[in-house]
Amino acid sequence: MLLLADSGSTKTDWRLLDKSGDSVISLKSKGLNPYFLSAEEIKKVLQDKIKGHVSDVNKVVFYGAGCGHPAKAAELASVLDQVFPTGNPAEVNGDILGAARSLHQEESGIACILGTGANSCLYNGKEIIGSVPSLGFILGDYGSGTVLCRDLIRELLQNDDNSEMREEFFEKYELDQREILDKIYNQPRPNRFLASFTPFLLKNATNPVIHSIIYQNFRRFFDYYILPLRSTHASASLKFTGSIAFHFAEHLKTVAFEFGEQIECIEQHPMNGLVNYHCHTFADF
Repeated sequence: MLLLADSGSTKTDWRLLDKSGDSVISLKSKGLNPYFLSAEEIKKVLQDKIKGHVSDVNKVVFYGAGCGHPAKAAELASVLDQVFPTGNPAEVNGDILGAARSLHQEESGIACILGTGANSCLYNGKEIIGSVPSLGFILGDYGSGTVLCRDLIRELLQNDDNSEMREEFFEKYELDQREILDKIYNQPRPNRFLASFTPFLLKNATNPVIHSIIYQNFRRFFDYYILPLRSTHASASLKFTGSIAFHFAEHLKTVAFEFGEQIECIEQHPMNGLVNYHCHTFADF
């Protein structure tokens, strides 16, 4: 059987699939980004959350945030092979290839991720043939949950004009400025901490301050992640996956229209598309 995984920076979706492509079991674990977790930490998650629930695994295919770099992909593949000694080397790919295969299957197009992080690529139906550097939430990730909420926090802490919204925020999350800064600068995985405030953004999306944060971030996303790919592929179909793209779809479509773009599809999760893509491989396992 095929064990298929799609991992973002926040969570990982797992499916155990039989030869006909049917899901035998579905599981979830936390995100397994090798930039944020050590090999031993990843191994412990796999052993505690996944290994005991699956059997007869003949192959592992893993798509994940932080796995686009060959060295990081190799690190994770080594851990997967230790935990699941199938006889077939684990296949580890970046999450953007997973998004492209899920959204476009074997057709060409531009695939975008807007979730905890952000990314895009140009896909020819088999592999990625164009991309822009994915620099993480400190240097990039415009429009992602992490950066949207980072900008929200900055606005709340710096601008005295937002006293009512600030009071609502601090009451809801029972945090003060010291605790927020400690979580961001001293605690592990600040991206997950920041992205956890996305429900507040969504609830208050009509607030002029939050609306501006969303709007400006999505404009920067198109400037950075889409326009460079359009320079060589003006007519490529455009599709999105990710929780931010899904829940803020109307805002995203409004900005896309301003750029002369039409979004053909927005999927909240890539897993169902990945199951469809890998159907033809099941007979081999």
